[in-house]
Formats: sequence, structure tokens, C-alpha cells
Amino acid sequence: MTKTTTLTSRKTIWINVAIFILAFVCFCLVGLLPHIKSLNIRTASVEVSSILLLLGSVALYGFFADKQTMAETRKVFALYTTMLLCYSILMVMDTFWQFGLDLAPFALCSLVLSLIVSSKLGFFANFAIIMMYFVKIINFELEQDIFFVSDQSIYLLLAGVITAVYSTYVLGKHYRRIIYIRVGLILGVIAALCRVICYFMFLSVFENEYFFTSVVLAFLSGILGIMIMFIVVPLFERIFNVVSVFRFSEIATSNTPLMRKLFEKAPGTYNHSLTVANYVEACAAVIGESTVLARACAYYHDIGKIKNPSYFAENQMDGVNLHDHLTPEASVAIIKSHTANGLAIAKEYGMPVEIQRAIMEHHGTMPVKYFYFKAQKYTDGKLDPTQYSYDGPKPTSKISALLMICDACEAALRASNDRSRAEEIVDNIVNERLMLDQFSDCDITMKEIDAIKSTIITTYLGIRHKRVKYPEINLK
Repeated sequence: MTKTTTLTSRKTIWINVAIFILAFVCFCLVGLLPHIKSLNIRTASVEVSSILLLLGSVALYGFFADKQTMAETRKVFALYTTMLLCYSILMVMDTFWQFGLDLAPFALCSLVLSLIVSSKLGFFANFAIIMMYFVKIINFELEQDIFFVSDQSIYLLLAGVITAVYSTYVLGKHYRRIIYIRVGLILGVIAALCRVICYFMFLSVFENEYFFTSVVLAFLSGILGIMIMFIVVPLFERIFNVVSVFRFSEIATSNTPLMRKLFEKAPGTYNHSLTVANYVEACAAVIGESTVLARACAYYHDIGKIKNPSYFAENQMDGVNLHDHLTPEASVAIIKSHTANGLAIAKEYGMPVEIQRAIMEHHGTMPVKYFYFKAQKYTDGKLDPTQYSYDGPKPTSKISALLMICDACEAALRASNDRSRAEEIVDNIVNERLMLDQFSDCDITMKEIDAIKSTIITTYLGIRHKRVKYPEINLK
């Protein structure tokens, strides 16, 4: 690890500590202010201690289990803000309405965080919120009766944990909004069943006149959670510069202004990007990565070629190669510049950070081989390959890694147009990148690389399949 990286990590840690302290203070204020008149040392100490322990457990879990998320300040801010919002919603609904907890959207924290931050942290943060409010209820209930625990508190714990599990792990992550209606209905059914269980537990089913009201409201809590999620997610996307699958599905289309501009300026690159997107999406599905994120990255990975389209082979329609009149050094500088130009354009159009990273990383530090060997013809000594290589960085995610492979394979397979050599070409491209240590900064495995290779070959053979030759028939 370099000195710069170490300093950056230390800076990130101190920023996270500052955010944690701010979140802790906010939680304490929200939790204690409604009871300010009846506070004593015992209740205040229990409330503050439980908040500290539960928030600390979320921070520790994130640090050890999801370091990539905790390394991004914007996502850490979104994490604690979402937790505070969900905690506040529980408290307001419970404080100002008799049936507040029945209608409370217990899985809201998990739903929102799974979309904009992390599914791992989504469940754990949701669990911490439920436990935090459970301790709060018990803490202030015991102030009235040392032996009293209400069915509301048990319902909170039971329904809160179960719906969080379902919303995070069982129901999965979808980019089609209509799917979430079904998600809301399932969460509602689960909450209603939990409400019935709690009534039976306290033997108050037939005694309580509000039984059916509570069960119906519990069912509606699932729909309410989805409705609030659709309001919160786009709002937090803007505030914290985070992106959900909804946003990626919106930009992973050829009809955006930037893609239309690519089509007008560099039609060859445009068609190359669409083909690469097919490869990348298929590979992402095989290794369990987000297909909409992969497709979006593939669409915009070469967007920088808009600046100098005629200097790239796929856009040279008239057979004139402008590099014939340039030195190898000048040619390499133009070729390499498309990543930096792409980053600038992506920022100008407000593209997500994930796409910006893919633009910069999809060539890693690979040499521009054609011009490197061309330059060697004009010199007697051995040239330094780093002067003819991309500036990097190397891929830091699986999406960037498979985009690097698919990008090179698409170009090589299209140039060869030989179905019998497809496996050989793909093997050579992957082995070359392994030899040049291009995947050392991401956690992709050899098993996943093998799956990517076989998927590329299958996809290519499907795209380049042989057509039946029909006889020419003139219809009159």
C-alpha cells in the first residue's frame, strides 16, 4: 500500500468517525426529546447506551464485512441518514397514533439501503433500528410497570426482523418497479401474520375489539413501506450522489441524449458499445453481478471517442487511416485520451460514479500494442512499454474487469470473423491480461474468469450464427 493510499484511508476513517458521532448525537436527541419531562438517570443511560452499542455494531459490521461501502463517504452519509429517518418514522407513528406501530413500515430501512447503499448493510442496519426502538419501548414501559411488556413491543421485534430478512435476501433486488408491488403485498402478509401471532401470544384475540383493525393495518404496512421507498430513493440519489438500479435501468438505454450524440458523432463506436453491452450483460448474469449496471457501463465505456472519432478504426468508414501521417507517440496519446475525455463527458452529463470508474478502468494499464510495435521498428533499443500504455487505474470491480475482457474480445472476434478460432482468441486475450496483472486490484476469481470466457464464446457464436441460404425467388 502506498503512502498516498494510506493517508487516504486514514482520512476516510476519520471522516467516518465524525459522521458516526453526528449520527449518534442525532439519534439521542430524537430518542430522548419526546420523554424529556419524565427522564431520569436510569432511562437516559439505557437509551444512550443502547443507541451507542447498536450504531457501533453497524459501523463495525460495515468495516469488516463491507469495506468497499464504508470507504465511500457519500454512502456512509446515506446509511446513517436512512437509519435516522426510519427510526424517526417509527417514533412519530407510535407517539401520535394508537395504531402507529401496526402501520409502521418496519422493512423500509432495508428496502432503501439495499437499493442505494448495500444489501449486506441494509439488513443489519434495519435490524439495529428495530432493536433500538424495541429497547426504547421496553425502557419506558418498565418505568410504569416492572412486569409489563406489551404485545406491541413483541410485534415490533417479530415483524421487524422477519420483514427485514424477506426484503433484503429473499425478495432480492429488481429494477422493474411493478415487481415492488408484489414485494409490498408479501411484506404486508408477513406483517399481518406476525400481528395475529402476537395477539394469540397475549391471549387477546377475542377480547380485543381492535384485532381486525390491527391486522388490516399491519397488512397495509407493506404497501406503505414501498410507497415511502419510491419517494425516499430518488430523493437520496440526488442528495448523496448514490445510484439505485432504477437509475441504472433508465440510463442503460440507447435513447439517452449522450448515446444519441455518440451515434451521430461516432456510429462505429456506438455499434461496438451496443455489442459489448450484450456480452457484458450475459457475463454479469453468470457471475452474479448487476446486469443493469454492467449494461450501463458498457454503453458509455467508449464515450470519450466523441472527441476524435475519426482516429478510431471502427469509425473509419472511407478506409483512410489518419494515424498513417502521425508518429506512434502522437497516435498513442490520441488513443489513450479517450478514457480521460470519457470521464470529463460523463461528469458533464452527470453520469454515476460507477460508470465514471468503468470508463477509466476498462483498459487498465494495458499497452497499445500496435503503436508500440510500430515505434520499435524505428528504434534499435528496447522501448519502455509504459510510455505506450494506458494510464489506468486497473479494474477495481468485477464489472470493470469483465468489461475489459468483453471490450477486447468483441473487437478481436469481429476483426477475425472466424468462428473456429473464437476460443483461441478469447483465451489469448484473457491470458495476456492475467500475465500483465490487470486483475490484481479487484476480487474476481479464476472460476469467474472461466465462466466469463465460456459466456463470451457462447454469445459470439449466437451472434455470428450461420443463416440458411434461401434461393432467389422473384414474386410477381
